[in-house]
Amino acid sequence: MRLQTAANAAVSHFRWNKELAGTKDGVNTTFTVTGEYFVQTGDIIIRVYLNGQRLQEGVGDDYIVSESGGPGTGYDTVTLAVAPLSWERITADYIAG
Repeated sequence: MRLQTAANAAVSHFRWNKELAGTKDGVNTTFTVTGEYFVQTGDIIIRVYLNGQRLQEGVGDDYIVSESGGPGTGYDTVTLAVAPLSWERITADYIAG
């Protein structure tokens, strides 16, 4: 029973295909999620997509993540390596904190 309760709690915090907030103008690279996502066992639980194609997370890759309020405030910011154009779609799947 406890496993089912934990699974239900995880599912209730899961967000998928959520549009990231920020200006898409070919210049801006900083976007935020609606609801903090968090670190679990050293891994940040988020997947970012540009026009439906999954991007790779990490320095030197497609995006990095950060805490806009500083350490310990909750990861909520995605900084893309390339600024999207106005017609492009940026979405994410993540576990809300």
